[in-house]
Amino acid sequence: MRRRRGFPLYVPGPPENLPAEYRRHGVAIGDVGSITPEGIFDFCFNIYLPTYHPINHHDVPESFDPLPPYASEDLISLTYDPGDSVSTSSVRKFISPVEFPGGDFVFSCDAPQGAVLALPHGAHLKKLKYVDRVREYAAAHAESWYKYINGVRGRGLTNGSLYLVTGSEKAHSWGMASFYGTSDQFEVAFKQTLNADSTIRYRWGGMHDHPGPSQHKSYDPSPITNTPLNQTTFIHGLSISLGVGIWGKLFGKVGIREIGESQAESANGNGHMPGAPGSSLFSWSLGLLGGGGFTGGKSYAGENGNVVLSDLPPVVKIFHPAEVINNYLLEKNPDATVVMSHDDDWSGILADDPSTGSQVQNVSEFLDRINDEFDITEKDA
Repeated sequence: MRRRRGFPLYVPGPPENLPAEYRRHGVAIGDVGSITPEGIFDFCFNIYLPTYHPINHHDVPESFDPLPPYASEDLISLTYDPGDSVSTSSVRKFISPVEFPGGDFVFSCDAPQGAVLALPHGAHLKKLKYVDRVREYAAAHAESWYKYINGVRGRGLTNGSLYLVTGSEKAHSWGMASFYGTSDQFEVAFKQTLNADSTIRYRWGGMHDHPGPSQHKSYDPSPITNTPLNQTTFIHGLSISLGVGIWGKLFGKVGIREIGESQAESANGNGHMPGAPGSSLFSWSLGLLGGGGFTGGKSYAGENGNVVLSDLPPVVKIFHPAEVINNYLLEKNPDATVVMSHDDDWSGILADDPSTGSQVQNVSEFLDRINDEFDITEKDA
């Protein structure tokens, strides 16, 4: 997110239990859903498709009326060249003279933590130029969406975790590696290797073909030309919250999750009710990008189709910074019916300061920058 590529999905591929039509294309503009603790986009329905479409599969909110389709000229389309990569500042890529795909990625990793995404065949971004129409549509239907998703679909979303996709970045192949708590610098490589079936695919390696203390996985199907472009590495969109009064009317309690809570609270998904004695929505103590507790899971190695998994970390509670913004707006505007924030509006705040190289490190700094750089806009229903 500091590189302004969007919100990263730790599991780019579409879930196997979704309709075949959805699995061919992956996450799409207009998808409504949420991000699971595993880093999967949990699709519920698409606002541009009719009820009877195979992707919506007659499983939509009551009185669902789709939004008219957007035109191709309403899109921003970008292509990232083969050999592209996205990483934290603690990871540096060595420039290879070999053209991609075919060349090796070699990264130098500095302690104590970092992450990198390697894209041997590049990536493709499509997103809406303007989201006002989508924003108005979401404001009109947000209450029915939460009622349907938490009721009929039984998702149990907390307030602010509903997400409407307005753009996505997809790749034919990818490799992810991350590390935490290391004390020494090390190198890791993502390079082509010969498999037992004589196919050549990208795999993680390093000194003596072991990728050091990193957790890693990859996806590189063969041949690329026959595989669908359905691996979604980043998404852009609206995070949607309901007003406190509406949420209480629907679900009987306020479900705003406090970021930076204790590990036990995070695992149990506890929240706080605004105005309760001694509580605050903004008493977060952990770092903006480092909060959340482990919710279980075991490390393992294995292979699932074309996805290679190795040394996976325990599952952690996914935190989207827009939840902080929405909660802040709800506290500032207690009579609001719907609160929304779009990733592309505020993502620059997380980027490195061009003059100093410094970064926002905690929630307080994040909210201070929001106050300094933005006006809160209130619209009539």
